[in-house]
Amino acid sequence: MMWPVTAHARQGEPVHWARRAVGNAVALVLLSCVLTAIQASMLGLRGGAVLLVAFGFNLFVSVMIGSGIDLGHRAATVVFGLEQRSTAVRLVAYVAVVALAVVLGVESCIALIGSLSPRIAEVFPRAGVLWVATPVTVVMVAIGRERDRLQTRTALAERDAEVRTRQALRAELAALRSRTNPHFLFNALNTIAALIAEDPPVAERAVERLAALLRFALDAGRHDAVPLHAELAAVEGYLELERLRFGDRMRTRIDVDPALLEVRVPPMSLQPLVENAVLHAVAARRAPTELELSVRRDGAAIELCVRDDGPGGDTHHGTGTAQSDLRARLQLLHGADATLVAGPRPGGGYEVVLRLPVGTP
Repeated sequence: MMWPVTAHARQGEPVHWARRAVGNAVALVLLSCVLTAIQASMLGLRGGAVLLVAFGFNLFVSVMIGSGIDLGHRAATVVFGLEQRSTAVRLVAYVAVVALAVVLGVESCIALIGSLSPRIAEVFPRAGVLWVATPVTVVMVAIGRERDRLQTRTALAERDAEVRTRQALRAELAALRSRTNPHFLFNALNTIAALIAEDPPVAERAVERLAALLRFALDAGRHDAVPLHAELAAVEGYLELERLRFGDRMRTRIDVDPALLEVRVPPMSLQPLVENAVLHAVAARRAPTELELSVRRDGAAIELCVRDDGPGGDTHHGTGTAQSDLRARLQLLHGADATLVAGPRPGGGYEVVLRLPVGTP
């Protein structure tokens, strides 16, 4: 039976149409079986063929009544504004719609079947059908509405749980993104302060780079992904600031396929890895150290690699906060589709490989 769905549409929760269709089909079959059993007892129907005809008749009547209830309830809701009425008024209106749908459905079916086959119509007297169809239909409608109410509560609970989960994930992402290395800011500001007297143009350029990097870090909190060229610009700004500290001790090489510059990556994903390399490779020794950043495509993914030829070893990543934070972000954003692998290089130094699916949101 087509139970009314106005309440679903009004409350705005998703309607599970597949589940609903199965439930309606089961309700139609049960209602037809109940009606057939009652009619067989009251009217003395015998024989498989007669019972099958009775079942088909009742199924047809049930569809007609169910459609009438659905359409009648929708029409009454719109015409009389039932959504703004009291519960008692809505209940009375619904009962009236059910009763009218039963009478009209039965009358229409009997008239239609009587015009097609008078013999079948004789088997189902009008009064008998009405007396049987009315109470059974009312009971089945009540059961159907209670079922819909329970499904509505379940759907709302599932939606609320999903919303809470998403909010928790976004809050956790925001917390992870908000971590900025205070040592970098301290060193950058000290370098800029020393340059103000020695080389004002370079100091001004450094302030601009620092402001751009901080602006990018703040803006990144509002996005799950940014174009690769924006992430690279932030990295280059960071490297320029650090180059003011280390001079020729830090050598950099960036190798990126131009075709990948518009690929979207998580913001502040490369910068912490590059900062780790500067902190644990360049700053850890007096000899010149080379940092290499490369981005290439590998099938349905891209690989972002940060390498250095520094001391290497297991202490390269320090406490591992940057890598663990980035892994947590990747897990929240992409699950198993994104990976981060880090460790000493066979020939010396350290390497971090970040693998991301192409076309990230």
